[in-house]
Amino acid sequence: MGDKKSDEEAIRQTCKCPAGRLIILDKEGNVLEEKLPQEICTLEDPHLKISGPLWIRGGIRVESAEGKSYEVRNRQTLCRCGHSENKPFCNDSHASTRWKANK
Repeated sequence: MGDKKSDEEAIRQTCKCPAGRLIILDKEGNVLEEKLPQEICTLEDPHLKISGPLWIRGGIRVESAEGKSYEVRNRQTLCRCGHSENKPFCNDSHASTRWKANK
């Protein structure tokens, strides 16, 4: 890693990824991120006027309808628009389809 300020910025930016696709490791292979509280919420983009995925935080186990358990992660996003090619996970299809949840 680089200097302390650059390292802290890299960690901060990585932890902003709601899907958890970005992770950062120390030299020993340990994930460098704060353990998040367990929470499930919806992501919305009021600027683009579209709805996003479910945001699963804090190591909540996700299981398929067939009972398959996926890797437990600190951050992940689940598709709620129905257009993802990587279900149950979000692949950002809601943005290209301009999907909006009925409220």
